[in-house]
Amino acid sequence: MSFYTSLTGLNAATAQLGVTSNNIANVSTTGFKRSRTDFGDIFATSPLQKASATIGQGVSLKRVVQEFGQGNMMFSSNTLDLAISGDGFFPLKSQDGFQDIFTRNGVFMMNDQYNVVNSAGQRLMAASVDSSGKANLDDMNVLTIPQKTTGMAKQTSKVSLGLNFPADAEVITKDFNRNDPDTYNKSTALTVYDAGGNSYLASVYYVKTQNASQETPNNKWQTYVYVGDKLVNASLQQATNTLGEDMYVNKYGELKAKSDFKTPEEIAELNSSFSKKTIKFSLDNLTDIRTSQPATVTAGLATDLGTGSNDGIDFANYEKLNKSDLLFNQGSSAVTYGLESVGLKSADEVSVKFSKDAEPVKVPTVDGLPPSALDVAKALNLNASFASSYVAQAASKVTMEGITFGTPTASVTDFSSFTMTVGSKTLNLTALKPSAATPEGLAVELQKRLRSEDDGNTDLSVTVSGTDLVIKDAQGRKLSGISMSKNAASATLPSKITPTDGELKITAIDPNVSADTIKAAITLTQGDRSTAGETTATTATTIKVTTNPTDYPRFTATYTVAGTAPYKAVMGSGTNEVVITSESTESKAEFVTKLNANDKFALAYTAELNTAGTEIVVTAKDPSTLGASAITSDLKLSNSLNESLVTTLGTGKSAPSAFANKKSIDDLKNLFSVNVDNSIDSVTVGLDHLVDTMAKLPDTTSKKLSGTQIAAELTSVMARQYGDEKPFNFSTVGDPTFFIGLTRADKVVLDPLSIKLAPHGDMRTEDMVREVQKQINDDPVYSGKIEVSYDTQNQKLVFTPADNAKVTVSSEQTAMDLADPLVQGVNDSSVGLKLSPSVSTSPFKPLNEQRYGMKVEYDAVKQTFVFKSGTTGDNSGLAITGIRPGSLATQSSKGLGMTGDPASYVVTPSTVDALRGIASAPAVLGGNPLAVNVDNNFSVDETNNQFVVSVNGITGTVVVPPKDTYTLGTFMEALQDGINNLQGPSKNGLTPDSVNGVKVSYDAKSNALQFTTGTASTDSYIKVTGDARWGLDGLDAKFGTTTTWIKPTAFKDEKGATVYIDGFGAESSTATGFDTLPAWSPVYFDKGELTFDTAGNLVSPKQGAQLDTVYLPNGKGALTINIDYAKSTQFASPFSVLSQSQDGAPEGDLVGLAIADDGLVSASFSNGAQKSLGKVVLVNFSNPSGLRQIGDTNYYKTSDSGTPKYGEAGSAGFGTVRSGATERANVDLTQELVDLITEQRNFQANAKAMETSTSMTQTIIQIRN
Repeated sequence: MSFYTSLTGLNAATAQLGVTSNNIANVSTTGFKRSRTDFGDIFATSPLQKASATIGQGVSLKRVVQEFGQGNMMFSSNTLDLAISGDGFFPLKSQDGFQDIFTRNGVFMMNDQYNVVNSAGQRLMAASVDSSGKANLDDMNVLTIPQKTTGMAKQTSKVSLGLNFPADAEVITKDFNRNDPDTYNKSTALTVYDAGGNSYLASVYYVKTQNASQETPNNKWQTYVYVGDKLVNASLQQATNTLGEDMYVNKYGELKAKSDFKTPEEIAELNSSFSKKTIKFSLDNLTDIRTSQPATVTAGLATDLGTGSNDGIDFANYEKLNKSDLLFNQGSSAVTYGLESVGLKSADEVSVKFSKDAEPVKVPTVDGLPPSALDVAKALNLNASFASSYVAQAASKVTMEGITFGTPTASVTDFSSFTMTVGSKTLNLTALKPSAATPEGLAVELQKRLRSEDDGNTDLSVTVSGTDLVIKDAQGRKLSGISMSKNAASATLPSKITPTDGELKITAIDPNVSADTIKAAITLTQGDRSTAGETTATTATTIKVTTNPTDYPRFTATYTVAGTAPYKAVMGSGTNEVVITSESTESKAEFVTKLNANDKFALAYTAELNTAGTEIVVTAKDPSTLGASAITSDLKLSNSLNESLVTTLGTGKSAPSAFANKKSIDDLKNLFSVNVDNSIDSVTVGLDHLVDTMAKLPDTTSKKLSGTQIAAELTSVMARQYGDEKPFNFSTVGDPTFFIGLTRADKVVLDPLSIKLAPHGDMRTEDMVREVQKQINDDPVYSGKIEVSYDTQNQKLVFTPADNAKVTVSSEQTAMDLADPLVQGVNDSSVGLKLSPSVSTSPFKPLNEQRYGMKVEYDAVKQTFVFKSGTTGDNSGLAITGIRPGSLATQSSKGLGMTGDPASYVVTPSTVDALRGIASAPAVLGGNPLAVNVDNNFSVDETNNQFVVSVNGITGTVVVPPKDTYTLGTFMEALQDGINNLQGPSKNGLTPDSVNGVKVSYDAKSNALQFTTGTASTDSYIKVTGDARWGLDGLDAKFGTTTTWIKPTAFKDEKGATVYIDGFGAESSTATGFDTLPAWSPVYFDKGELTFDTAGNLVSPKQGAQLDTVYLPNGKGALTINIDYAKSTQFASPFSVLSQSQDGAPEGDLVGLAIADDGLVSASFSNGAQKSLGKVVLVNFSNPSGLRQIGDTNYYKTSDSGTPKYGEAGSAGFGTVRSGATERANVDLTQELVDLITEQRNFQANAKAMETSTSMTQTIIQIRN
């Protein structure tokens, strides 16, 4: 048995030698894995044998096992040489595609189909990948390397050109022609590609069209682009900002990017604009810069308002007498109509027909009641045609019957008091003392005192009719509550007080229009009643008519006609002489006609031939003519023999010369109403106050005002009416409000006079001055000794004594702040009581109704008044209405000239079109940080309570009352109130300028006071100087700003038609679908234009110039290109191409291949494209040793190896892939040689055992033998 045992050993040694030899033989085989032999002993026993005594039978070969240890890397220059570092196998596919093969041999190449294969033609499998390079292990394909891209050609969409345009290039005005180099400055060319990768030559020509200038500070170049020979037009391109955001423009030229619309309202406003058709606006055409304007009304022609001796409105010519009475005093006639006040139906309107050519004036019912006489008078006076010829008056009248003085001796003190309510105002007269104890004397006393109590108005008059007193109010106010008291028991109070209503008086303006003429010209109806028919009394169908002929009939002179024609008239003398001569053939009647036809004669006289034809009666037209002799002195008539005609002086009566050429104060009242910026209530403007203020000027001072002065006065009146003026109100102060004392020049001290202002409620400055003056003048001791005025600059009530007397002012009322009396200084001409409205008093005009900055100017060149609202912009509005005809307002010569279409005097806010721009900015003055704790109360004392303020040319000192308990709010209110009480000086009787609308606020961020003017323009300024405690020391004046805006200019096509843009961005020259401009419209670049600033930087288009789509020949598609000039400049250097690129590309050839460690295969192509072709994945097995080797270092899977597991290289359980390297065999030659020695020893030992066994056998045989 030992022989056979040794024989198994020899076989085992031979097998081991064979494995070792195979390992050594494949030491250079790529990917080869060494093998090893596993042996087992042979041992067999039977169940009856004792195992411990059994001898083994040798050795047997169990298996040959491959060891898949890592082999060394060997690098190569072939990208497709792959090596696995770590575990895993390359998956292959047999040539027939049916067998999966696995290998570690990574020597690959491409076959003729560009598949990656090994030398046996077996194809390498790879997984598809997504855009991020992630492998899809469920989608395994043969790895194929394309040699050329397919469908990867890229159409050119963007060209980037960085050019330098020479700054000194010549502007070319010739029409562009690419074939004429003189029509362009420079050109560039480059290749572009279509979607199929076909190339085309694109040429760009550059024409300089504008050099920078003061008006347009940019340089401009026009571009022309050709693809091949085809001109490609630039596209309509919306302008963008530096961030590339689309820009929009509103009607005022304000530009906003889309991101600038932040609030929901702003975003909604923008979104609502997208769908609307709009006008095309070009960014470069936003150059029509305009100054924002206020709403402006220009009146008609107003002449003779210069500064010449005959120019200007002379307010000395105005009488404080109602117009109807003044005209009557000047010789005019009137007619009185007795309108009925009872027995009327609610629908009874009044109609007045006064001219054949004019429409009748119809006065409708008022609140369901028939119109009163006052309603009719107002309606007539507002009719321009009527007011040119007549004046209507409906005076209210009361008759007090049976007043007599005491008997047997009448005394001026018989009556003690008189009370009457006029409208809503009650007038109380005490201590009546007429100049004479007669009805006439009493009438004069009552009239004087009533007018004084009625704020100096002259509408109240008192006359005597027998023993009756007649009180009349020309304004038509209701007269009621009349009572009278007496001192003398024998005096008789009125036995009956009878009001008279319904009298309408119509007076002719022309004094030569008789009462009968008026009566004949006017037809008045009231319901069913009329002036037609019997008119001596009111009946069911007639209206009572009373004629009031003039009290001053005209003087006449009668010329007895003797001799024959020609007759001659000589009027005047010297340079003013007028000669009128008849022809020898003309009759006397024709001579009279010729006289009346002469303008100068007709201006002074009327001539009439008597029925017998023997006398010419000449009547003077001037009511103030001083007798008939004045006619014969001025006018000489003679016959053909030059014989003067005998004259006879007629009778007449001269109107009082005191009223000659005078005008009524009525002509200055309520001239017009003005509404500024849609205020709820309009204000009424008049100039009647100037009659009083001018009367106070010295006699030597001219009372004439030029157009400029009148404009300034109207401005001041409007500012005051609309401003924040507060009233004086002493109702809570108590009475007497203060005392006035007087020390005469002879040192006699008069008893103090108490001034009581508490009962008078709200008073304007002039009301307060008038009341104090009245109380002084009502006192017989003080009357005429003190003149009262108001210092508008220093806000003081000033008392100026007559002669050399001295005034003292004192008060017992705490609110008057007169702890110590004010005493007039020795060298002072007056003394002033600091007096301004209370801070807590509400202004006359509510805050939301106040308006500031209104202005009236007189254009001396165009001779017209111009009215302006206080704010600029389209939100401003100005409406002048109620222009009173027949007043100063409608006078063209020495008047306001407010004639023409009433609609031209209304300027409404513009909500659609941009007309006047935007609101201007006020002056804003910010102080230094406050040195007080504004969170607590603080004090103001006499060391820091004065502030010098200048606002719009008005300078004054504001004194804040000292107090220890001011809060920030009350302090600012007191300071603001003081500033807005400031007024400029009163000059020449004109209304002083006033400060209005200044706001004092607190800026928490800077801890400082802030002052904002009410007006907003470049003329607005403010400067405040005060104590450092308030942060008001060393501040500079601040000015407002009159804003500017840009009127967007509509883009025009080549035919001059406006271009429109619809909601889809399409251009058209038709306005169909266009209504009004949306709030925001897109703004566009000029097509193909490049704009550079003076520094050489590109202004637009920074996001590139978009071109229209160009269609390529032979149906090869189309190109839509954007040319980006962002890197272009315009410097003083030659034209040069700084950079040039485009994003298109043709199909590309394979130029590179890369395989990453994770197996990702990426191909690079000549067109710059890169493509991920797939990912080489690895396969692993649970028992790689169970794989079946099939040669060429390839393996099949078996049941022993387990199912193949695919995974990405580098992931868990898988090695990495190394491109450009192969894995050498993992055979260790040293170990193999050692194994050879060992195997040799084994073989020799087994052979020796056999030899020994054989020798023993032979010995045994020999023994046997």
